[in-house]
Amino acid sequence: MKTRWLLVVLSLVALGLSLAARAERARVVPTKLTPAVQTVLAQGRTADILVLLRDQAQLGDTQHFATQIERGRYAYETLTKIAQRSPMALRAMLDARGIPYRAHYLVNMIAIPNASADLVRELSTREDVARIELNPRVKKLTLYYEPKQEQQTTVPWNLKLINADKVWEMGITGKGVVVAGADTGVDWLHPALINHYRGYSGEDEIADHNYNWFDTVEGSPEPIDPGAHGTLTLGVVVGDEPEQIRTGVAFESQWIACRNMEPDGYGTPERYIGCMEFFLAPFPLGGDPMTQGDPSKAPQVINNSWGCPPQEGCEPDTLKEAVERVRAGGILFVAAAGNEGPTCGSVIDPPAIYEAAFTVGATTRDDKIAPFSSRGPVTIFGKEQIEPDVSAPGVGIRGPMPGGSYLSVGGTSLAAPHVTGIAALMLSAAPHLKGRVEVLEELIRQTAVPKIGDCGGDRPNNSFGWGRVDALAAVQAALEAK
Repeated sequence: MKTRWLLVVLSLVALGLSLAARAERARVVPTKLTPAVQTVLAQGRTADILVLLRDQAQLGDTQHFATQIERGRYAYETLTKIAQRSPMALRAMLDARGIPYRAHYLVNMIAIPNASADLVRELSTREDVARIELNPRVKKLTLYYEPKQEQQTTVPWNLKLINADKVWEMGITGKGVVVAGADTGVDWLHPALINHYRGYSGEDEIADHNYNWFDTVEGSPEPIDPGAHGTLTLGVVVGDEPEQIRTGVAFESQWIACRNMEPDGYGTPERYIGCMEFFLAPFPLGGDPMTQGDPSKAPQVINNSWGCPPQEGCEPDTLKEAVERVRAGGILFVAAAGNEGPTCGSVIDPPAIYEAAFTVGATTRDDKIAPFSSRGPVTIFGKEQIEPDVSAPGVGIRGPMPGGSYLSVGGTSLAAPHVTGIAALMLSAAPHLKGRVEVLEELIRQTAVPKIGDCGGDRPNNSFGWGRVDALAAVQAALEAK
């Protein structure tokens, strides 16, 4: 009799524990899954997911480091240490089941393609998992095409307007600085770009692409650009071809690149983060980002002429920590504001919405804000901030296209590279500012030409930011900075 009662009691206890476990799963799942993931879960479909781990590195303030290399090395070593240690149990489970995945360190996360609803549900109950998001495909920024114009025979209007030509007259052209482009790729053989590719020695089109190129889309061993957008935007930073009109603000800077979008301009949050990892600590072709990254080979400035729209499934904070950590590593992160204007409050997409990104709006030939240029304010994470930081020419901008041709187009995609180029000129003139991102940002803001916009107040405002950039004033300020 006692034995039967004991069995009954044990059964009830087991049932209670089972019900409690189910209740706990029911309670935990919704808090860890984004709405988009919950929708997929409810439909029983598979999905590409990002599993963000609870243990995330805290870099703190890195401004006390003397050089960019020191900042970058500290960031890289701190981030990779956490990413190699904390997800060991999760990775062991995935390995044991033969589930493919990719581990990242800039944000401590695991990317799992085609995850089943059951796997997503199980992962959400783990204590080491903080959040699960979708890894959707998102689109590049729209370009605005203009009627074909006659080739100019002098300095292009946009470079003249920002006084880039006056900086060149000082003998400052970008030498000694490395810039980076994250986009659809680059046609590295374009005559306007080849001679300043860091991997090119200048002999017979033979190049070393290790540490200079990374393709997150299809793993091409050399720079390619099926989408043209990356060639165009990088050309506004460094483009310079003999017997052609110069297109680059800092035409003697060296460049490296990372492909994060498909030919049609679609990318994913994981690809964007993958390129940021590559720039923080470049690694060789086929190398392991966590063990073979070299912060000494990092660029000083990254141009980002893309957006990650929330309406396509990208969460507002998905890339926030990644951008912050790149900046903590001493790299200026320049971002296009977006082409959703003229409505106020139309800066809506990551990475432009982040304080850690240096966001750029677009101006016209007559120095007005472009109608399409996205405006602030940005209200996010419980506070309101003015965006963009500054503005730059973004209408009728000439740049190189794959195959050796040129095209004139518009968009904040073309405005951002002007600021990337100005930063390169500043660092070429004042190398002691390399890695001092906070100083660079403030000098570019303070030397911009004040402009009153249609979205809020004097200076700064939510149309122009602190104003339209001035390369000459920015370089002069950099020369005086201590």
